[in-house]
Amino acid sequence: MRYPTTHKQDTRARLLKTTGALAKRQGFAGTGVDGLMAAAGLTSGAFYSHFRSKSELLDAIVHNELQRSGKLFHGKSRKQLLRIVEGYLSPAHIEQPETGCAIPALASEVARANDATRLAFEQGVVALKDSMVTVTGSEAEAWSVVAQLVGAVALARAMPSAEVREALLEGVLGSVREQLGAADLSGEAT
Repeated sequence: MRYPTTHKQDTRARLLKTTGALAKRQGFAGTGVDGLMAAAGLTSGAFYSHFRSKSELLDAIVHNELQRSGKLFHGKSRKQLLRIVEGYLSPAHIEQPETGCAIPALASEVARANDATRLAFEQGVVALKDSMVTVTGSEAEAWSVVAQLVGAVALARAMPSAEVREALLEGVLGSVREQLGAADLSGEAT
């Protein structure tokens, strides 16, 4: 049976999507190649037709995931960005890391990764910060917003108490709303 000419590319895209979700849910370092490939419905042998090493897969996941996150935030109005932030700081995002942002899910693993992976991560985080600069008007404020978002999600995921998680998310959301100028939204077009 002949495969379509896009088979390898399609398989790689599926592999990145499923392994990215698994890495965000369970962690990357603790999941072996067998588990990563099983999540994609492939054999371990197929892994090496796409990647030379597990660290190369992590690099590809980081690049893919942060590019996806960057598209979500890029070019948004203040009002649109605030809606995205509200979803980012929601219980659903906390409880479903596999569908959310890779930054809080993978930051600690990327910190121990090779330079190429760390650079891809940095570029994605800087792009997110740049999206915030367009709204805050200040690079310092934008970094503050990014750090609050990522930190709040990372902390909330570690908290067993729903009440503490909710208080944390609400507190950070209030601060971020203020930084994004939510009070100035009346009359702004979507």
